[in-house]
Amino acid sequence: METNLALRVYMNTAMEAVLNFKTACCLKLFDQNLEIHVINRGTEPVSVNSYIDLEGEQGVNRIDNLFPPGLQRIGPGDALAFYGYVDDLLWEASRTLVFYDAEGNRYPHPIGECQDGK
Repeated sequence: METNLALRVYMNTAMEAVLNFKTACCLKLFDQNLEIHVINRGTEPVSVNSYIDLEGEQGVNRIDNLFPPGLQRIGPGDALAFYGYVDDLLWEASRTLVFYDAEGNRYPHPIGECQDGK
């Protein structure tokens, strides 16, 4: 089985209005300043967890407020977007964003290569 996840990370995106519109029934999602696209470039489906670790000067910080929550399956060639909130100071101190699949494999992404919504 070949697993190859690619990440595209966007900080300070204006997703709050879109997410609040989509969840207008009851759920409100405020301050969603982080958008992560996870692309499965492998040949088999992969399940990923709805959390990341930020590694850097501050050590390792787990961010577990990603939406959609829970274990998410991504088929070969498919992509899934996750949204969440990260404090700006924590983001600035971080050097690597790490995503994990259900088997515990790490997919690190240098924050210096992240897209910036500014």
